[in-house]
Amino acid sequence: MSDVVFSSAAEAQTAYPAPWTVGRRVFAQSGQDAHGNPVWSWSDPVPQPVYAWAPAGTSEPFQAGRDAVTWDLDLFAPPGFTAGPRDRFVVDGTEFEVEGMARDFTHGPFGFTPGVVLRLKRVEG
Repeated sequence: MSDVVFSSAAEAQTAYPAPWTVGRRVFAQSGQDAHGNPVWSWSDPVPQPVYAWAPAGTSEPFQAGRDAVTWDLDLFAPPGFTAGPRDRFVVDGTEFEVEGMARDFTHGPFGFTPGVVLRLKRVEG
């Protein structure tokens, strides 16, 4: 069996299909209030292609007088996919908030750059 030799990292990269679309709602300053303080809001959803999403967990945190359910979702996206730590994503009709920063897996060995993973969270109650 012979080794495969690539002339460049780009040649070693395999393009994977991104068959799903999610809506990214960017968190940004949308103006100022009457006192000159910034007003923040989320944009309308902008479609972005992704590889997939998968459940990452759910819980029912206990707090007296509160009936809450949280669930996490991992979003698998191509290289170059960006998201801010306060952005929101609409996934299959449900809105989630980004939790933390994207986990970037594009700096691996041998030119293999599969993409990024975002942890999303939704809290109800």
